[in-house]
Amino acid sequence: MIWSLQILRFVAALMVVYSHSVKIAIEVTRSNGLLPLSVQMVGRAGVDIFFVISGVIISRVSIGLSWQEFAWRRLRRVVPIYFVACIPTVVIAAKDGFGWRDVLATFLLWPATDVMTAPLLTVAWTLCFETLFYAAATLVLWNRNALYVLLGLFIGAMLLRPMGPVFQFLGNPIILEFLLGVAIARLPEWRSARWAIVVGAGMIVLAGPIGFATSGDPIDYLVGVGVGPRLLIYGIPAALIVYGTMQIKAGPSFWTAQGDASYSLYLTHILILLTLLQFWLAFPIAPDLIIILSTLACVLFGWAVHTRVEKPLLNALRGQREKTLRPA
Repeated sequence: MIWSLQILRFVAALMVVYSHSVKIAIEVTRSNGLLPLSVQMVGRAGVDIFFVISGVIISRVSIGLSWQEFAWRRLRRVVPIYFVACIPTVVIAAKDGFGWRDVLATFLLWPATDVMTAPLLTVAWTLCFETLFYAAATLVLWNRNALYVLLGLFIGAMLLRPMGPVFQFLGNPIILEFLLGVAIARLPEWRSARWAIVVGAGMIVLAGPIGFATSGDPIDYLVGVGVGPRLLIYGIPAALIVYGTMQIKAGPSFWTAQGDASYSLYLTHILILLTLLQFWLAFPIAPDLIIILSTLACVLFGWAVHTRVEKPLLNALRGQREKTLRPA
């Protein structure tokens, strides 16, 4: 366990929640508060930090595991609480109905058919790429030669992206952020590289004011609209931040516990923000207070879901099943 990365996971989730809270404040008050919007929206880069961290973690935790054991651990970690988080969204969407594309995108995290379709729980667009990465890692653990096949398929899909959603998804340049994480995991320790955190953070923060910050919606991200510039503006700085953070010695603490809860926070925060939106519309307050209170409410609710739902689910799925997958 790289404890410092656990803390960074919480920071990354908090960045995403904060940027979405700003949008709620704007919808209620038509104002984003005191800070420039161009600075506030850099919270989007939390996703890029997540992707790089995933590359590091998967590269490290897969060592010594069979492909079955790895696949089960990823499935157990990602899917159960995701399905729980989907329940309110699916119930709401069912009133108007949804089609087979929505089912594939939401329950199998496969968004690419004849039309690119985001999951009903929109923040799960990131899980579509996470799942793709886990599947690739599983294949490589099964057969090391699969790595070359997968790299060839990725390059081919990138070249064929104009041909439609499947190639747009499989050849999405954002996948390179996972590969950055894999590369970072193999770099030697360099304690002095903690400066990379400041450099990376500075690059992300300055991207907005100088007009380089990217924007889009889940469909844009899945299709890959503007992802090339995003790699330069957010991806490389995210890699610097992750590598610099890895040089910090840390142990279990309140902040690493928040990192444990970051997945629940990420999955549930949209539901809380949409609920709070109705409250703030009825009882409007200053935009900065909306941002602060909304972000805090999301963190508290995410922690409650983590401790009351996610951890019990994980504990229930541990044990005998994992033992049966471990090779003798």
